[in-house]
Amino acid sequence: MPEASDRRTLIIFDADDTLWESSLYFERAEEDFLLLAESLGHDPVRVAGLVHSRDIERLAETGYGARPYLDTLTEIMLELERPLTEPVLAAMSNISLNLVSHPVILYPGVLEVVAALAAGGCRMVACTMGEADHQRSKFARSGLEPYFDDLVIVPMKTAEVLSGIVRCNGGDPGRSVMIGNSPRSDVNPALDAGIRVLHIQRSRTWAAEREDILDPGRVHEVAGFRDIPDVLRRLDLI
Repeated sequence: MPEASDRRTLIIFDADDTLWESSLYFERAEEDFLLLAESLGHDPVRVAGLVHSRDIERLAETGYGARPYLDTLTEIMLELERPLTEPVLAAMSNISLNLVSHPVILYPGVLEVVAALAAGGCRMVACTMGEADHQRSKFARSGLEPYFDDLVIVPMKTAEVLSGIVRCNGGDPGRSVMIGNSPRSDVNPALDAGIRVLHIQRSRTWAAEREDILDPGRVHEVAGFRDIPDVLRRLDLI
């Protein structure tokens, strides 16, 4: 049952690559996998092409997540090498462990800005894609949980998903903001839902998350997390 609407600003934050580093660890996993493949005599350029094409193909079936990505790497290695020797199995296990258990490193300014917005009365929800247990673990380890009203984990972010978050939190789309790095999963769904958007550009944005922004004139570009309060003030949201 949605709560009664109030005038507090609702901020929906993307998590991976917005609040904390994520893509870096996928890149490292791929680099280690390609080095392993090359050590076994395989062309790393060809293998990288396989990884990228299979990664895009699997999204429709498995959605986002570290374990589906690792399943893709295992599937490719089984095509390259069969049976897998003990050293190869050990190397694959290390790649898996490093990706699933990587440290949660917040971007500069995240903790101070999130704490200030919460103290100022903003309602805040983290909305992320991936495997529920993995995302909950990262959220808990981030130290940000006390400042958020909710964590929402979905297979895919859509306008309907974001509109539902606004409704369930008693919000008004005009006083709701989506903050994220991905044009495909953060910016465009929020624009479709009539929600304001703050876009944080990251140097590492996965190829599948890049697409043209539907209406750039409605998007506020933010260089870093510490710039967010000033933008929200200009929009009369805090």
